Amino acid sequence: MTIEILDENTINKISAGEVVERPLNVVKELVENALDAKATSISVEIEKAGKKLIRVCDNGCGMDKEDLQLSIKRHATNKIKTFEDLANIVSLGFRGEALPSIASISMFDIKTQQQEKSSGWQLSIEGNKVSNLQPWAGSGGTIAEVRNLFFNTPVREKFLKTDTTEKSKIISCIDEIALVKNDINFKVICDNKTISDYQKTDSKIKRIEDVLGKDMSKKLKHIFFSHQKVEIDAFITTRENSLAQKKLQYLFVNGRCVNYPKWLIHSVYQAYKQAIPIGRYPGIIMFLKTNPADIDINVHPTKREIKFAKENEMYELFYSFIKGSVESDAPSNIINLQTQEEPYINRDYKTNYSFGKSYSKPYGKPFSSPKDVTVEDYKNLYSTTRHTVGQQTEIIHADNCKFVGQVFTTYILVEKDDTFYIIDQHAAQERVRYEMFSNQISKKSLNIQQFLIPEVFELSSPKAIILKSQLETFNKLGFSVEEFGDNTFRLTSYPALLGFKINFIEIIDVLLEFLADEKTTDIERINETIIRTACRSSIKAGDKLQDRQAIELMKDLFACNMPWTCPHGRPTVYTLTQADLEKFFKRT
Repeated sequence: MTIEILDENTINKISAGEVVERPLNVVKELVENALDAKATSISVEIEKAGKKLIRVCDNGCGMDKEDLQLSIKRHATNKIKTFEDLANIVSLGFRGEALPSIASISMFDIKTQQQEKSSGWQLSIEGNKVSNLQPWAGSGGTIAEVRNLFFNTPVREKFLKTDTTEKSKIISCIDEIALVKNDINFKVICDNKTISDYQKTDSKIKRIEDVLGKDMSKKLKHIFFSHQKVEIDAFITTRENSLAQKKLQYLFVNGRCVNYPKWLIHSVYQAYKQAIPIGRYPGIIMFLKTNPADIDINVHPTKREIKFAKENEMYELFYSFIKGSVESDAPSNIINLQTQEEPYINRDYKTNYSFGKSYSKPYGKPFSSPKDVTVEDYKNLYSTTRHTVGQQTEIIHADNCKFVGQVFTTYILVEKDDTFYIIDQHAAQERVRYEMFSNQISKKSLNIQQFLIPEVFELSSPKAIILKSQLETFNKLGFSVEEFGDNTFRLTSYPALLGFKINFIEIIDVLLEFLADEKTTDIERINETIIRTACRSSIKAGDKLQDRQAIELMKDLFACNMPWTCPHGRPTVYTLTQADLEKFFKRT
């Protein structure tokens, strides 16, 4: 096969594949262009999740005829002039590939007018071929319209998810940008309906409240720190307000929305490690300012990845600052870091991202598979009763099995033949609830409990869109949810098996996160998500059990189809044989 130089059309489509994977990428590029044009008001309109139409209007500086024609050329940009300029990038877009990439896979139209001019120009492109350039009389700014995205690359459209999911991703993107650009007006219109309308404000917390809701904004603590290399302005959750998901973790560097580098997210999690329970996550919205020369944003075409100079030093700085802020009892204040304590962490974070600890025991074994004991063995294991006379408790033996008791208010102890069983009460009840709920769903015999007073809750715009499209699904699962305003809902009933102590709004929130990442609605997987989340209301380590409670739990566990692990894969039972003990005490 001979080597050939690709034609310009093919090159543009390949470049588009790097920049435009979904409608979200188009919206992001066009909005960033509007921001770089010094716009103070931006509106985004989409139809059919952006596949039919994306229209971004701004009141920025606009372009003249020559710049408009150059804007659709590859590698054309007004953001940099030389290679050295890459070290001091302050604009959001700079590669000069976004517009030609978008134009190559859509029907593209730009109308633009400079603020001081009385008229402007309109440029129409189809598949990267200019079809029309004519004068246009409008207002100062730019209107970019993208129609029939992927019309000439239909294979890419097959990889998109549902319209609801794609629409939610676009709204989430605008929300993310709106968080850091609180001095800009943003409006989002989906299928002729206004979804978001954020008015500019001088207050970051007010914009957070507008975007994420009042309930979330009240959970956040404002912290500030200024160092010779970096300035951190952040809003974080405290020890009492940890979250069920890790989605509320935003990082903005010099006004740009970026992903957390691995070293930084590790630093944050280590700082929170002793403050929040396992399975809970911190919420943190961090606005960071630093010298552009100390970061590299030219890592990926989407500009989401970022590199920092002197990561080791920065790691320690962030760890000490966040840890001190989390552990401080002050509700909301400016934290001044005076000294840096020596954190108890693995310093070699580049090679070992250990968020927990692992250890081994010399004797005994976790009961983790049916190879050790069969389900029938489990069911035969339970055969005991227990009664109390005064303050004394008598253990009654049956079928050579003894219920011994509870230790550390965490483990249930059972003895049978030459084997000692230690049951994790929390993991055991997780397994029991999981199978009971699954059985009720499969048999369509779900018991429903009505609220005396419905729970009213507010969601962000992206999640509200998903919930509105999935109300029937939630109702089938026992959650009667009704619209109660634009982004407000009320919950009137719930599955009785989950109990009344659970945070149902948290379950709904977790389900919406799940649905946002799925292309189709899989009821079985949704059931699993509900049950896994609901497990947090199960008996916990540290809960004192009455003897009857412990016996009933043991009985229910041994009746399960898969009693050896909880739904998360943790073992429910640890076995210790008489031979293990004799070996340990050197009796053999």
